[in-house]
Amino acid sequence: MNIKRPLCLFTVSFTLGILLVSSIGLNPFLLISSIMLLSIICFFKKLGNLKNVIFISLSFFIMGGMLFYNAEYRYTGSFNSYYDNPIEVRGFIDSEVQNSEDGKSNFILQTESVIYKNKTFKVKNKIMVYVNNFNIKIGYRTKIGFTGVVEKPKPATNPGGFDYRRYLASIGISGRIYLQGTSDIQVTGQKGGGYLHRIGYAIKNKVLDIISYSLDKNQAGLLEGMLIGYKDGLDENAFTAFSKAGLTHIMVASGMNVAFIILPFTFIFKKLRLSSFKANIITIFVLVLFVFVTGFSASVVRAVIMGIIILAGRIIMREPEIYTSISASALILLIINPYTLFDIGFQLSFGATLSLVMFYPQIKSFTECKYIPNIISDTLAATIAAQLGVIPITLYYFNNFSTFSIISNILVVPLVEFVTIIGFIMVFAGLLNIYLAVIIGYINNTFLSFILFVTEVTSKIPFALLKLPTPSLGMVLFYYLLIIYIFKARNYFKAKKYTKHLKIAIIMLIIILFGGRALLPKPLEITFLDVGQGDSTYIRTAHGKKILIDGGGREANSKSKFDIGESVMVPYILDRGTKRVDIVIASHGHSDHTEGLEAVLRELSVGTVIVPETDGRGFEKIKKICKEKNIPVLKCKQGDIINLDKETVFEVLNPLPYKLDTLAQEDLNESSLVLKLVYKNVKVLLTGDSGIPSEERMLKQGLDLKADIIKVGHHGSPGSSSNDYIMAVKPKYGVVSVGRNNFGHPSQFVIDILEKNGAKLFRTDENGAVIATSYGNGFNISLMMP
Repeated sequence: MNIKRPLCLFTVSFTLGILLVSSIGLNPFLLISSIMLLSIICFFKKLGNLKNVIFISLSFFIMGGMLFYNAEYRYTGSFNSYYDNPIEVRGFIDSEVQNSEDGKSNFILQTESVIYKNKTFKVKNKIMVYVNNFNIKIGYRTKIGFTGVVEKPKPATNPGGFDYRRYLASIGISGRIYLQGTSDIQVTGQKGGGYLHRIGYAIKNKVLDIISYSLDKNQAGLLEGMLIGYKDGLDENAFTAFSKAGLTHIMVASGMNVAFIILPFTFIFKKLRLSSFKANIITIFVLVLFVFVTGFSASVVRAVIMGIIILAGRIIMREPEIYTSISASALILLIINPYTLFDIGFQLSFGATLSLVMFYPQIKSFTECKYIPNIISDTLAATIAAQLGVIPITLYYFNNFSTFSIISNILVVPLVEFVTIIGFIMVFAGLLNIYLAVIIGYINNTFLSFILFVTEVTSKIPFALLKLPTPSLGMVLFYYLLIIYIFKARNYFKAKKYTKHLKIAIIMLIIILFGGRALLPKPLEITFLDVGQGDSTYIRTAHGKKILIDGGGREANSKSKFDIGESVMVPYILDRGTKRVDIVIASHGHSDHTEGLEAVLRELSVGTVIVPETDGRGFEKIKKICKEKNIPVLKCKQGDIINLDKETVFEVLNPLPYKLDTLAQEDLNESSLVLKLVYKNVKVLLTGDSGIPSEERMLKQGLDLKADIIKVGHHGSPGSSSNDYIMAVKPKYGVVSVGRNNFGHPSQFVIDILEKNGAKLFRTDENGAVIATSYGNGFNISLMMP
């Protein structure tokens, strides 16, 4: 039995090896691999002609896992002995120095040695260096040394959150270091080599100079992205508009650019009567150089590898097969760095390419009509085909679905080819005479302005971009199997008369993916989120009620522009597979608790908002949004009971009615809602920022404070969590929601009290999100960063 396209099978096997080691670690992977190998050996004779294919596939599977493990050590483990310690680093700059207008700069440093505790160690890896007050001339391959503290990149600190460590590993970086100024940097010489990089940087900068001189700012920024994938020319608002319009794919260099390089060179070399071998070799060199110019973006590398395979096929007089070419390009990228598999650009590029190859012909047959111009039907078919492949990826990572992407693509995509061609002509003209480039730029400016106009208009249409819940991996798998069946496999199964068996298989798959989970009993789940120096707790009861207490935010008078609600809270809730929160609770009116709730209220469906009974200080923005969206706002005080479901309640222990509460009147922290969650035999005390005065009052009142878990008051401030209070609570676990701060939170005094009383302490700055689950008897605690 001959296997068609064996390289596709080997690439899939390699990928599965990476995924398995990433999920379960090396030792279980080796055990599974050994069992598979023994099984093959036992049944070797019975496998017939398949034995070689299976053996090679298993070899690729093992190789993928082992290479990933090696990359994991290299990119995330090689600095383990030095992280968070002052060390002297020596190496050379392995990128361009990126300068910003505020005097801050960054670059990638290829380390050669590390001096730690007066001993020199060879450490060859890459770190990202950030420098304030940058004022010296250094560049690519400059040899430097400095003393600093290398920070270990954090993994995702909240479930479904951005894994910064994995992202840096995907571009080969192991850590980052911050320097206050260039006075800390000692220049020790210049490293030789790196000639292709030097040429690539020179070409890129020349292209950017010509484009920026020849076009208006916004148009130049767009063309820079289209030609060489340079994204810094467009501001954040432009990126948002392109995302809403479903046009982000035109802002990056891709396969079309590679085609526009191959075709002109083929034409020129043919006119020059250059031999096919020499012409193809030169073109391959130009394509490799283009990779260096564009900075090794996944879409360009994929397209260039496929282009090189086509050109190599011409040299050896053999036409390459498209699926094999795609597999070869993926395999090469993954062998170079297995972490590339987790790069979103890699997934989008290959998802769109495979989808186009697989589904475009059939979709084109549906869109063809004598009343529709061919260029429109082509664009429509290509857009739908590409979207089919990337919709689950964009939903999984960004929760975005562009409702008008088909319309915007029909209007814009036919122009992209002309804009790109004219752009290349403009750049080449600029090399001869910059004023000639300006003249050509007038023509391109018109097309680029139209693209920007369409983008702006379609992005402002109501509901142009929908925020949708994150699909589960089971749903993503089912989606891909379904579209493959509809477009590729349905006719095959009909011809083989397997329709009945297929229907049974589909039903069984649905039951396995969705039915099994629905039948299993669900626990109470409480997630103390990492929101930096703020506070947020998400609760899902055993019966599915969803409650959010606080949403993090900036400290008062902070100048940070980071929106915790948009960047953390809304994505987290969508990652829970829902757009609805039944109850949102603001413990008190300080911004580090309420600010993140604003985006939740604006963008998601919220049933009820609960605040403490106070004079309303700090809740003005929340109340305004609730009024606009007709969300009821309830005030609670001591003695109230909040029923969450038939088995779960909140007992309100603080504050008193506002007119009677002198503590709340004097200090906003003391107005905090103190809630005791009760579910069967387990209890959790949620304290807001309440301090010792409120604690003493609750003790004097003889309230039942006993709880299995306490969310430690006021981020572990010494002004809360007195010894008497903790003795009354008798917690098994204490959770401190805290981030980088200048207040000394959590206080050693509070830590000692909790430990003295037998509570195991978790901190969101060190452990990431703390997740507590229970079926009603005791808690199981899991950590994002154990």
